[in-house]
Amino acid sequence: MLEICRQCGGDLKAEATGYKCTCCGSRYESLEELYPERRAYQNDPPQSAMKSKYANLEQYDNGVDVFDNNVKAVLEITWSDERYLHSGSGFLVSCDGYAITNTHVVTYEDGRSCERVNVKICDQNVKADVIKLGDNLHGSGNGVDLALIKLNQIPKGAVTVTFEDFNKVRNGERVFVIGNSLGYGTCITSGIVSDRSRMVDNERLLMTDCAVNSGNSGGPIFNESGRVIGAIVSGISGAEGMNFAIPADTVINFMRENYMSPNQYTAVASAY
Repeated sequence: MLEICRQCGGDLKAEATGYKCTCCGSRYESLEELYPERRAYQNDPPQSAMKSKYANLEQYDNGVDVFDNNVKAVLEITWSDERYLHSGSGFLVSCDGYAITNTHVVTYEDGRSCERVNVKICDQNVKADVIKLGDNLHGSGNGVDLALIKLNQIPKGAVTVTFEDFNKVRNGERVFVIGNSLGYGTCITSGIVSDRSRMVDNERLLMTDCAVNSGNSGGPIFNESGRVIGAIVSGISGAEGMNFAIPADTVINFMRENYMSPNQYTAVASAY
């Protein structure tokens, strides 16, 4: 095998006492001097090195835990009018049945509330009443595209979400969306925070490249710790990876302003 000089990349010529570069004249007494990494390789064989390098891989691949710990807090929302079957997502925020979704999920196009929706959670079907709308124009007015609903019954096994302090959200961090994509049922997608503060139509939104479709609206977006950092609200048709969520701090302010005291919803980071 042709040996290469570490200094200039020239060819090495074997001599009685080692190797000499035919280009720059550098000398090496042995192959160990020429390739010190080979000694490290021998002392740390491939399987050991692989184990060491990836010993903490689980902490970077925790979508399974995020899903398992939160799927029983996510709602599949449906309701029908004389023309369409409407679908969306939501998430449970209090033990007494309050949940969050988007205004446009639970209203007619003219802004009227549908008043009651069907909810599937923990594989059970229950009814929920629309309590408060954050916008009176189907989510396209001057309000916030959020709605507070209340389940008439809490299925056994249901859990509530926990919110993250939005000040801790960083561009590039890994995130997960759980929701009723296209109305086909609950699933999880993953991506990153593309921009934690993107202005869209004079509204501050979180931008993500997570796969999001119609039916995900109103559903939660989680960080790797399994805490909610926002509520999915929209995406740009025809674009790849340009989807948006209402930030967690906006969601919490909406809850505070609409009949929910802090002790009614689950743990929130101390900044709130």
